[in-house]
Parts: sequence; C-alpha cells; structure tokens
Amino acid sequence: MTEAIPFRGLLYDPEKVSMYDVTAPPYDIITGDMLQRLYKRGPYNIARVDCGIETSTGGGNLTKYLLASENLRNWIKEGIIKFDDRPAYYLYETVYESEKKKKTMRGIFAAVKLFQPGKGIYPHEMTHSKPKEDRFNLLRICRANTSPIFSIYNNPGMKTAEVLGSTLDKRPYIEFTDDDAVVHKCWIVNDQLDIDTIRHGLWGKDIFIADGHHRYETALKYQQLMKEGSGDSDAAYNYVLMLLVNTAETGITIKPTHRLLSGLPEGALDILKEQFDVARLTPGTDILKAIANKTYAFGMLLRGGQFYTLQYRGKTPPGVLGIDVIILHEIIFKKLYNVSEFGYDMDMAKTIAKVEGGQYEAAFFLNPTRVEDIELVARAGLRMPPKSTYFYPKIPTGIVINYFDK
Repeated sequence: MTEAIPFRGLLYDPEKVSMYDVTAPPYDIITGDMLQRLYKRGPYNIARVDCGIETSTGGGNLTKYLLASENLRNWIKEGIIKFDDRPAYYLYETVYESEKKKKTMRGIFAAVKLFQPGKGIYPHEMTHSKPKEDRFNLLRICRANTSPIFSIYNNPGMKTAEVLGSTLDKRPYIEFTDDDAVVHKCWIVNDQLDIDTIRHGLWGKDIFIADGHHRYETALKYQQLMKEGSGDSDAAYNYVLMLLVNTAETGITIKPTHRLLSGLPEGALDILKEQFDVARLTPGTDILKAIANKTYAFGMLLRGGQFYTLQYRGKTPPGVLGIDVIILHEIIFKKLYNVSEFGYDMDMAKTIAKVEGGQYEAAFFLNPTRVEDIELVARAGLRMPPKSTYFYPKIPTGIVINYFDK
C-alpha cells in the first residue's frame, strides 16, 4: 500500500536569502539563457545544484554533479539551508491566473515510499534514457531529491482548507512571486494531530505521476543500487520527494502541448479526409476555440497561414486508444502520414510562428488532456506519447529538499 510520510526537510533560511533569488523552475524546462539568468541571481540559486553548468573539465563527465554536491554541503555549513527540527509535512499553495481566472492549488510535500509502477503508483508518459542518466548521476552523487515529483491522488474527505485551515491562517514559512506573477507559499506542518490526519488521509491512495517520470524511475534505480549494499528498509533512499495534490479540490490546470511536423506527405489534406471531416476556417478564427470542448477534434495549420479543424469520424477506438493525443499519434502521424519525427510547443503563438517562419510545414493543435484520461492510461499500464500533458503552474525547485544524509 502507498505511504507518504513526514520528513526532515532541508530548507532555505528566508532570513538569509530571498526565495525569488534562490528558487528555479524544474530542470526540464530551463533553457540555456534561463540558466544563465538564474546563475546571475546569486551564488545560492538551486539551479547551481539541480542543473548546474559544467565549469571545469578536470573531473570528466561527472564534474557538474560533484560541484552540485559541494554546493549543497557548503550551503549547509554556511546556514543558508538548514534541516527542519523534526519530521514534518510541508503545505504548499500557489495562486495563479489561467484563462483570465484566478485559481488556487494546494498540495502536500511528503516522502513517498517507492513501489514499482502499477503497484499503487502510476506513471502515464514515456521516458527517455538521456534525462534519466542525468538525474541518476545527480541523485547518486548529491544523495538528495532536489526537485519534487508532482503527483495527484483523489480523496474527497481530505480537502486541504478543511483539515489544515488553521495552518493556512498562519504566516507561511516561505512566500514569493515568480517571473510569471505566480504566487508560491509554503507552511511547515509539524503538529502531531495534523501529521496523523495527513498521514491517514494519504495512506493507501493511488498516486498518479503528473510531472517527474524521469525522476521517479531514477529513484527506483538508485534504490536498487543501494539495496545491493545495506538493504535497509527504513533508509531514506526507499522514499522519494513528491508534491501530492488532491484532484478532489479545484486548482489543477492541464495545458495542451501542440505538435509540429517538418515534412508532410503529398496530398496531406486529402489523406486526412479518409477518416476526418476537414473544415477550412475563415481568417481570424481562434483555432483553440474552434475545437474547444469537442471530442476527437484537432486544429491544423499549414504553411501559408491556412487553418483547418479535423473531426475524427472513424470508429471510436476502445479505452485508452480513444484519447485525443493517442488518436493524433496513432491514426494521423503513424497510420495516415507514416511520420515519427515531430516538434512540440505549448505556446500557441510560438507554434504558429514556427510554421509561418518556415521551420515546420504544419502544426496540430489539441485540447488539454483530462485528468480522468491520465488515470485511464496509467491504470492500464500504458504510456502516453511524450509531452501529452503540461501541468501548470510548474512547481519550483528549492522550496524543500529531501536530503538523505541528515
């Protein structure tokens, strides 16, 4: 059965540093230019650990990971980051705007016991070897979960505002606003009654990984490596840092990630008409509004600026095969077009610009993947194509660290 326990978090001291200056987005969305900007914010930015720049060639391929570990140890010695006094959960709240509406999402940072996928913890996306190797090297040398895995579960009986209302009324330990005007807050929850309530409310619940598939598989690999030695069942490496968000509460936003093709077969539109109703849109039509709330519907942009809607009219595939993003990949890309190479972009304007600028020949626009579709795929033991989901807002790295060597 799944278990999410309190832990002695390693936290920045907000009396010594600005949380804006030391936190960073998740490593997998940090570009080279962004990393340089994060470095310039100061010597204690968590990016120097989580996705550091190679600054020396003397140590070979692992140099940046050794530097990351050295940074963590030095920051602990300097008191920039410090261990909590006793095990705790960490209540997280983010307030942000989506589609011109203000939304609030809350979750619990906890140390979650590792299980093989499908045994209470369910992934839904494919992973790649290169990022897993990177995350494994970082974990093996730093011996810490520096970046949390974002996961979801369902428990209508444990809504945060109801069970932790008194905590929310207190001043948060951490509060800052990021570059996207998203507000982040974090409270330390160490009252024994609250700990017991949270632990009971999370125990045995199915957990679905939203963001962090590479980190979870890395944690399993590291656990296997360590068990070849001591095999201590209570050791910290048997757990991984997660932010657990209850889907019974509102606040979760999933955005679509659009697809881009650099090569199209001859007669691309006519090929689609074999299984799709293809409708040409008048100039100025909002393509996302044109497909919104429609099942098995996609938008398409061809080089030259012409938009189309595609409505699947074939026999609806059963179960997971009937999910929009899988229909796009399996029927359009694989069966009709026979292509396997494509690009991604979440931003609609950037997607359009890449086609109009000649970088790609076509773009395909999707509706957001639903939470229930994620659960359907995960429970079936299958994986969606990469970047089938984009959970927003992203959880900053650096709010709390799960350091194994207390």
